[in-house]
Amino acid sequence: MKKRKKVIFIIITALIVLIPVIVLGINRLNEHVEYRRSRELIFGMERREREAYVRLNYAFLWGNNSIANTDDLERWSDWRLEDFASYSPFENGRGPNSFGIDYASYLALKMYELETGNILSWETVLDYHSQEFEPDGTRRLYNNGKHPEIEAFVEWMVEGNRGGASATRHTPAWVFIRRILDIQHYYSVEHEDFRFIHMASLSPQMLDALVRAYDDPNYVLDLTSLQQAGY
Repeated sequence: MKKRKKVIFIIITALIVLIPVIVLGINRLNEHVEYRRSRELIFGMERREREAYVRLNYAFLWGNNSIANTDDLERWSDWRLEDFASYSPFENGRGPNSFGIDYASYLALKMYELETGNILSWETVLDYHSQEFEPDGTRRLYNNGKHPEIEAFVEWMVEGNRGGASATRHTPAWVFIRRILDIQHYYSVEHEDFRFIHMASLSPQMLDALVRAYDDPNYVLDLTSLQQAGY
């Protein structure tokens, strides 16, 4: 009788130990299957498609990659492939603030406008990123001939401003953003209401004003009035 109880005790103890291990193993297996599926989707795309996604996401400052070299995508680390070599809706990046913009991408557009005279609206950018495929079912790529304004921006950012830098934060785009941030900081020193407001939460009108202050030393910056007006 005692022996039988001992056997039952051992069986119960083994089950208590094994059940969580089995459940964990099943979860890991499911994760592995999902991982393989996502990898197959990425590598299933044509090389030109993956390169287009990398350059697009890079140009809009979405993510932390510091190079635009797509010569050897297969050797990229997994997280970089997931982030940059596939379609990424706007909401999957830093995401919009309460005014519906991503400050870094928005300022990149402003830098582009200042240096080239070309205007690429935020609405156009959002519309482009709203769909993974074109109405005809083909994959939406910036260089497919259907989005010349997006293509011009991407090529300018990658080839002329971000490419070749050793670190993301040292590229001209991020240097420009840093200078805008400095202007905001100097303003916040003199205006207590802005002391703890991060640039990421600013409205497009406020960012426009900061860019104007950067471009025109005679411009009188007044973020307080914009804030009081609901901007």
